[in-house]
Amino acid sequence: MEPWQRAFLHPCVAHRGWSGGAPENTMAAFRLAISEPAVHWLELDVHLSKDDVPVVIHDSTLNRTTNDKGRVRDRTARELSRVDAGSWFHPVYAGEPVPALEQVLALAAGRCRLNIELKEDGPDKDRLARNVTQLIRRYCLERDVVITSFDPALIAAAKKHLPVVETGLIVDKRSARLMDKLRSLGASNLSIEYRSVNASLLKEAEAAGIRIMAWTVNDRRDLSRLVAMPQPFQICTNYPDRWLAAVQEGAGSRA
Repeated sequence: MEPWQRAFLHPCVAHRGWSGGAPENTMAAFRLAISEPAVHWLELDVHLSKDDVPVVIHDSTLNRTTNDKGRVRDRTARELSRVDAGSWFHPVYAGEPVPALEQVLALAAGRCRLNIELKEDGPDKDRLARNVTQLIRRYCLERDVVITSFDPALIAAAKKHLPVVETGLIVDKRSARLMDKLRSLGASNLSIEYRSVNASLLKEAEAAGIRIMAWTVNDRRDLSRLVAMPQPFQICTNYPDRWLAAVQEGAGSRA
């Protein structure tokens, strides 16, 4: 199989942007990912700020990825734009803020598709889904976005506010009647931990019309093994360069 065919079968989703090369969920990480022509998808995480603005950060607190502490939900979007979300990764990224989702939508529009994960710890799930889908509609990105979550209630809320948008459930592992659960949610995508991706799951998903994203694949050997599989699915990784090397080399055995 030619490299372009492997890349087409297993598109790269840059996890929290190119988070192996820049601080996760920052504009620097998103710009870096978009700079690679082979990357057509970004994955990112969204919470609501104190003033109900969708902001891009993985954790519910600032402790791990910024120079500040406390809950994201207790800060306004303006306050979050002033914290340093880059120095923890490398001094060259000092001053990178917590971005608003709108900034990422503006950057990605016409350049890259988005997998937007709604985080489930907020007090008002409907409000999070509503505010995110309003922005997606404003930027006319309904066909360029997949909204995902571990929380089925958030998926249902996103579908209610924007029925045309694709949605997906995130799971750690395969469970009984998983495809039935996805159908009941109106979801067309399944994000699943990569060790659960095998020929049996992919066959079942294909029969159900469900698209698969394997997360989060960073080891070169795992990437090589997965890109050698003949069934189509997305690969979510912190290192798009490693994914690109794997599809170009075509190493690994078929599963």
